[in-house]
Amino acid sequence: MPVTPIPVKRSMRTIGQNLANQRKLLGLTAKMVAERAGTTPPTLSKLENGQGASLEITLRVMRVLGLMDAVVAATDPFNTPRGRLMVDEILPQRVRVRRDER
Repeated sequence: MPVTPIPVKRSMRTIGQNLANQRKLLGLTAKMVAERAGTTPPTLSKLENGQGASLEITLRVMRVLGLMDAVVAATDPFNTPRGRLMVDEILPQRVRVRRDER
């Protein structure tokens, strides 16, 4: 099994702590979030402690905490400077209607 790079470990800890903080700000117990996310408290604890969980469980927890949409938007390549530049190159400026479709 490959070794997890240090920046990835650091990010896992940060995201886990952010999830725990959001849960606490919302006044939710770990048990409540785990039940709503369809997982177990030990799995949630691993996630919050930066030990990871599957992408599905992570997204389920984020959904319960109201964070999922922001994470999905953050991964949209068109929300990056390069992606916005590429849109102009890839997408047509206008769409023409063929004569037989009028």
